[in-house]
Amino acid sequence: MEELYNWLTLKAVKGLGEVSIKRLWLRFGSAKAILCADPSELRSIIGIQRTRALLRRSLSFDPERVIKVVEREGIGWLTPEGELYPSAFRELEDPPTVLFYRGELKAVPMIGVVGTRRPELQSLSFIKALAREAVSRGYGVCSGGAPGCDYQSHVECLLAGGYTVCLLGMGLLKAPPYLQKLVGERGLLMSEFLPETRAEEYTFTKRNRLISGLSEALVVVEAGEKSGALITARHATRQRKPLWVYIGNSSSQRWLGCVKLVNEQGAKVLHSPSALFGEAPTPAGSREPILALLSTPKTFDQLLELLGADPSELNLKLLQLEMEGKIARQGYYYVTL
Repeated sequence: MEELYNWLTLKAVKGLGEVSIKRLWLRFGSAKAILCADPSELRSIIGIQRTRALLRRSLSFDPERVIKVVEREGIGWLTPEGELYPSAFRELEDPPTVLFYRGELKAVPMIGVVGTRRPELQSLSFIKALAREAVSRGYGVCSGGAPGCDYQSHVECLLAGGYTVCLLGMGLLKAPPYLQKLVGERGLLMSEFLPETRAEEYTFTKRNRLISGLSEALVVVEAGEKSGALITARHATRQRKPLWVYIGNSSSQRWLGCVKLVNEQGAKVLHSPSALFGEAPTPAGSREPILALLSTPKTFDQLLELLGADPSELNLKLLQLEMEGKIARQGYYYVTL
């Protein structure tokens, strides 16, 4: 638990946000090294005030208390140092310092789906078709779990036999009961907030960057002019993720937000689910999850755990990729070429 304790300590330092923590992490390589770093080096990266808070351990919460909750409740956790931490989040300007989760972690490329809490029937029908198409192409679906478009996208993905990730706008222990049904072999609840954090407006807006960040592409199904889904869309644009919208009725106020995304943010209109994959039917992250995982060298056993694959099937796939010149073995490790 030392790794978790160190990252929670960084998370708890008053005035030290995710952007500053990433800068420190890129410089020192681990939370432990940051906590033991020379003060002059710290000042050069995060300034005097933040350095003082870090050195004095001016904390907003007790890391040991959080660890006790995690252990008592059987909550999984990830930090940027861990192999299982989503590589997509490492690319964010402000990656989560710690991720808490329940369910089974799998390396599956994601399509993000967001929209209104009170969707029209045609939007629900579109979500069903989109989820089935995504699963058939080897994708999972990620969203935020809110009633309406978000939750329906999770459900339809599971019904289609796919894998879904729900990124929470509150701590795991404060998630509503209906979301607990998503937890299992093909469903994951994940949150950057401490397990007992209650939902507030800022927690949802902050969470939204993770939905787009985890997605290979984001689809806004139905959104009015003030829909929270538009925040996620703005994040997708900043993260340079493909942004699509479904517009059931361009003259209706219910889709005004989607229309604005097309006019003002360059979103593409999605008339049918298959069109989403028309330009890139097999993107690298979808076609070969192995290649995405090998952004850092991994052993066979590590790949087996991350992919949840059959050992013989994984052996054949690795051999195929070696023959194609895409990967190579270096000792016990596989690496990309």
